[in-house]
Amino acid sequence: MTGGLLLHLAAPMQSWGSPSHFGTRLTYPYPTRSALTGLFACVLGLPRGSDLGELAGLRFTVRVDRPGRLMRDYHTVGGGYPREKTVMTASGGRRPLKEATLQSERWYLADAAFTVAVTGPPAVTDRVADGLRRPVWHPYLGRRSCPPTSPVLVAAVDNPVAELHRLPLHRERDNPVPGPDSEEGSVEVVFVHDTDPGTGHPPVTQVRDRLPAAGGRRFASRPLWETRHTFTHAQHAGTGTAWITALTTYTRTRT
Repeated sequence: MTGGLLLHLAAPMQSWGSPSHFGTRLTYPYPTRSALTGLFACVLGLPRGSDLGELAGLRFTVRVDRPGRLMRDYHTVGGGYPREKTVMTASGGRRPLKEATLQSERWYLADAAFTVAVTGPPAVTDRVADGLRRPVWHPYLGRRSCPPTSPVLVAAVDNPVAELHRLPLHRERDNPVPGPDSEEGSVEVVFVHDTDPGTGHPPVTQVRDRLPAAGGRRFASRPLWETRHTFTHAQHAGTGTAWITALTTYTRTRT
């Protein structure tokens, strides 16, 4: 049994829903506790409304390999149909033709990549690891239109937070220079913590993404801390096949 998991979340598009109103659906700039809990519930086959008490005790540290770019997806629905086929109203009627088209904006992170350390009771992390290896339902990164481009589970480890400093970065070098051991081109990589990392600094923000253990959709707020860590350009694994090769080498050296 191990006490932690190392996950990698990469896809052409991700969306980590933040509090939104009406037709505008926003995204946080990193994976949220509620979305990760939902991902685990998905691979475990837990239906909506299930008791999520055992998952509530998990802790997350997110390494931002690539922050990605904000992308807006403009949606319309209901336009161009006769009155009897327009979108239904709350009272059970049909919207008038002049108001038939509903518009919405959905925001995504394009080309982002994150590495996540998950810690918690070994019985829970082992169960989640089994679910990620043999998912009941396919995992997705915030929305069903955002499947991951690679397996989510990298490894089950005893100290996943320490592994965040060892697993190569899924990003290109910012300032390529000759020589694999040069310190030039190093970058500061952001780590997002849901528990105090012990730096003596206060939380940087509050996010409303904590689900109640007994289910439901009434989110509670929680604090987040940020730390920054220097990675040399030699730790930049690149993207595409270069990243796959680096990830394969990493997992083989751990076994």
